[in-house]
Order: sequence, then structure tokens, then C-alpha cells
Amino acid sequence: MSSTLTWTRARRIALRAQGMGRARRSEAPTTATSRRALARTLERTHLLQIDSVSVFARAHHLPVFTRSGLWDPTVLEDSVRSGPRRTLRESLAHEATYTSPEIHQLLAFRRRSTSEKDWGVLRDIAVSSPHLFPQIREVLADIGPASAATVSKHLGDTVRGEGWGWRRTATQWAVEYLFRTGDLDCVGRSSQFERLYSLAAEEQPSPEEDARDETASIQELVTRAASSLGIAEVGSLADYFRLRLREVTPAVERLLLQGELQEVEVTHPAGTRTMLLHRDAPAPAPLRGAALVSPFDPIVFHRPRLAHLFDVDYRIGIYTPAAQRTTGYYSLLFLLGDLFPARVDLKADRARSVLEVRGAYREPLPHLPARQRPEENVVVAALAEELQRAARWQDLERIDVLTGPGTGELSLALAAAAHEHADFG
Repeated sequence: MSSTLTWTRARRIALRAQGMGRARRSEAPTTATSRRALARTLERTHLLQIDSVSVFARAHHLPVFTRSGLWDPTVLEDSVRSGPRRTLRESLAHEATYTSPEIHQLLAFRRRSTSEKDWGVLRDIAVSSPHLFPQIREVLADIGPASAATVSKHLGDTVRGEGWGWRRTATQWAVEYLFRTGDLDCVGRSSQFERLYSLAAEEQPSPEEDARDETASIQELVTRAASSLGIAEVGSLADYFRLRLREVTPAVERLLLQGELQEVEVTHPAGTRTMLLHRDAPAPAPLRGAALVSPFDPIVFHRPRLAHLFDVDYRIGIYTPAAQRTTGYYSLLFLLGDLFPARVDLKADRARSVLEVRGAYREPLPHLPARQRPEENVVVAALAEELQRAARWQDLERIDVLTGPGTGELSLALAAAAHEHADFG
């Protein structure tokens, strides 16, 4: 028989399972404290989703800030470079991500299946241009870590595909293919945020070992996803490492039989939902803090989970024409306790040393009872304080809050609160 949890307790479990609830740093970090903050985050999340947009801060830098406060992201960049101090790998886990070596190894079955299951254009390159593969390996052996564009130029391949999307040369597609199969390793990013590739060697198992390894790896990935989420629906467990539902279902059934997961009924104004609670899920103690959360943070990157658990409908604005955006270009969700009562569209104007708040929007939270909604003045005060921390982290001297049409319901009050706390250097 299933036990019952309130919606509030489910939210708190989910947040604490992701490492929220600790005191967050507001002072300048040391290298040692930054390394510890990165390690603690990855113990909970197992991955950091990579994104090139840096209008405020890169998406893979934000989850550590969200959980630990001020930290130095250069320790992350150092952690992915080849050498004896390397502790992270770039993998295709949940999109492109930084992961631990253990997670990278668990995803080996995905790299081995690239030739059969990956993008059509990659399969086409494998068939039409097999001569490129040894040439690429020779170039990288000769010149060391390099971007796909550099390898392509080295081979004299300058013909790019037509159309509006990723217009790559055949060599660049072949480099991508070799990375996805595990023949190439990513050992960092260039100043233009291009992957830097080097040769990699992965032992290829027999077909029998391959099948056994895939089943065991999926089981372990689902186990880790369940622990990281604390409480989840099956779709969220599958999404965490981008597994198929048909792959995940048997693994979930085994975890239920072993007692590592149990079904619980989560009460909700829109109707009770059956969810899976991890045996070691944290206690649902109240959360008192506040934090900015990236749209690519594991807390929120599965949008159905964000809607079901947190009552938030989120669609990123970067792919929407400016005239059609309703909450800005790249808004970050604002977490207060166990609720997301607001979001803010931020830009780090480094030339002026200004954190520009281009919009501050109240979340509708349509199912949340009125008595549970934080008052606007409470939200604004907490958000102003968090923006001070964010500006300090990005080494910016001032906060400017834009007001007027399209800047959101909270912009006027936030501008006044930011002005009151203008001296935070």
C-alpha cells in the first residue's frame, strides 16, 4: 500500500536531494573552498549541463553557485583538462555535460551505439567519408588538442553545408562522430567555447559483454538518478541521463522489488500523483534560503517535473523572437524556500561593471493556495539580496534594474530595493 506525502514535503525532499539547504558563501572563495563546492555539487547531481550562452554566467557554472554561493569556476575548467589533476569528463549524459569519470564510463554503451542510433548526418559521414577518420587521428596525434575547425583547416576542408543551422564541413562532422563514439576525448574548451579534442582509447568489449554492460550501466544510472532526485516520476528518472522509458522501466521495477524505491501518493490541488521515493531521500525539513537557478540545473531541467512539483511553466526565451518573449531572453528562476515565486532576466555588462536586471517577473503558481504564497515585499527583499551575491560573484560593481513596459511586475519594487542596497562592494 502506498504512503502519502504532501506537495510541500515532496518539494522539500526534491530540493534537499539536490544539495539545497546549506549555507551559501557570500565572501570571496579560495581555490580549496571552490574545489570542495564543486565536489559537493557533483556528489548530488553527478553532472553539470554545458551551455555556451554567457549573457550572465555559463549554465555549467551556475549549479555550484546555486548550492554553495561564491566560488571560482576556473577550478572547473582545470578539472576537465588532461593531466594528473583531471577529475571530470565531458560526456553526452543529459545533453553535453561535465560528469565524473564513473558516469562517463557508465555511458560507454551510448558511445558504442552511435553508429546505429545517432543523428542521421553523423551516420552518413561514417559511410560516405571513412577516409577522414584516420586523417583526423593523424592530425591530432601531430598537433595535439585542437578544435574541429582547426582540424578541418589543417586538412584543407573548407566546404560547409548549406542552410541556416549548423553549417559544418565534412571534417567537422567526422570529428563530432568520433567524439560521440569515444574515439576522441574532449579535454577542455577554447576561448571561443569550442571543444578541444585529443585521441582517446576505449577498449571495445565483445557483443556478449556489451549487452551485459549496457543492462548493468542503465541500472546504475537509474539508481543514481533516483538518489539525486529524491522523489520523482519515471519520466524524470529517464530524462536525467536521457535514457529511453523502455530501458528505464525494468530498472525501476528492480529497485521497487529491492525496496530502494517505494511508491508514494503526493497530494496536489490538481489531483494526487503517484511518485517514487528513494529509500535514502532526505527528510523534508523546511528550507530557509534563496538562490538563483539556471534553466539547465538538474533541479529544473526536466520541464514536466518543474511543472508537477513546483507549479512552474518554463520556456527559455533565447529561441523565441524578441517581440514574442514574455519573460526575457535568458531568465533564471528565483528559489525562495521551497517555491519559485519569481524569475529574473539578467545580463552581466562587464564593460560597465554592471549587473543589469532586464526583467523581474512574478511566477503565477496557479495551483498554490494563496495562504502559502510569499508576500511581494518578502520576495523582492530576498531577491535583491541574492542579486547582490550574484553581482559580487561575477565581480560587478553595481546593479541596475530596468523598469517600464515588458520588464515585469516586480521591476519597480526591485529597483527601489536594489537602490537601498547599492553599496555592496
